[in-house]
Amino acid sequence: LPPSAVDAGHRAVIFDRFRGVQDVVVGEGTHFLIPWVQKPIIFDCRSRPRNVPVITGSKDLQNVNITLRILFRPVTAQLPRIFTSIGEDYDERVLPSITTEILKSVVVSTA
Repeated sequence: LPPSAVDAGHRAVIFDRFRGVQDVVVGEGTHFLIPWVQKPIIFDCRSRPRNVPVITGSKDLQNVNITLRILFRPVTAQLPRIFTSIGEDYDERVLPSITTEILKSVVVSTA
């Protein structure tokens, strides 16, 4: 059995060809997997920054340029659910739409 290493600050979800994505989140360290049957999907669980630029209109019909910097990280207990429902690129799919809507509502309410 070849070992699989999970680095510090990362977590892994195990995909099994027979049972699918397992509900157990594997922590840091060296773990043994069955070759060809099991595959680790490794997630970075450290806080990471992301800048989201938004151009929106205010109440007085002027364009406003805003850039929001977000520090985000996934909830480790929800990683199997995140992987099965959204995928490995969850931050690319979820963050832009949420932040755009929030920034637009803030600009409309304050301007």
